[in-house]
Amino acid sequence: MRSRLYRTKPWGGIDQPDFVNAAVALRTDLDPVRFLRALQSLERRLGRRPGARWGPRAIDLDVLTFDDVRSEGAIALPHPRLRERAFVLVPLAEIDPAYAADRDALSPEELATVVAIRPAPPPRVSPMAGGSLTTMPQDAYGADRIRRLAEFLAASDVVSLRIERGEAQIELGRSARSAPGTSAPLQAARVDTIRADVVGIFRLAKPAPAAGESFASDRELAYIEALGIRNPVHSLGGGRIVSIAAGDGLPVEYGQPLFLVDRG
Repeated sequence: MRSRLYRTKPWGGIDQPDFVNAAVALRTDLDPVRFLRALQSLERRLGRRPGARWGPRAIDLDVLTFDDVRSEGAIALPHPRLRERAFVLVPLAEIDPAYAADRDALSPEELATVVAIRPAPPPRVSPMAGGSLTTMPQDAYGADRIRRLAEFLAASDVVSLRIERGEAQIELGRSARSAPGTSAPLQAARVDTIRADVVGIFRLAKPAPAAGESFASDRELAYIEALGIRNPVHSLGGGRIVSIAAGDGLPVEYGQPLFLVDRG
């Protein structure tokens, strides 16, 4: 489970760009010390180098809590400054309601320093060629609501429309000869977004897929390297690649778009 990304001002008194913070809940068979060492190894692989304390760094992974473990040895648990930092408590409370009271105890001024990045955009409706823009239900989005969209289209004077939410799209259309209020055959095109389900380094499969390429059944498009594990990214069925949204060999975060696939 992962929180949203949050932008905050740098902490520690050193002039540097804003931080980006998030909280992640993980399941591991490692003990706390070995888990911390695994995170430190991942930091080095992602480009962290020694530098000034609280200074600029490519990535900073901290263990905030570990079940009910309390310790002050090689790793202090819970993190000793956990309840002092809005940039920690806000994303942590998002994935664990047990910390909501600690977050709410912070002052409004402290909470205002933590700003969510790229909140989920509202659905966007736009007319297509030969159509007109008409008000429609704002929650009409997704495969489970296509029937309601079809009913709306059949009862209006709209010829065709496109609904976009983030990277995904739904398009519906009917023959311009059909009169409003009459049923007409509807055609739907669905563009699916394939997203990263782990944090790691994105690698295209061999041979590398390309935008515009079509395939009839499921195939491996890429994989994500995470803690030495190869995590394949599949197309989840046949389709055509509209675009590749991530860079080969670059880090990706959980939920980041990787491919847009037109299901036809």
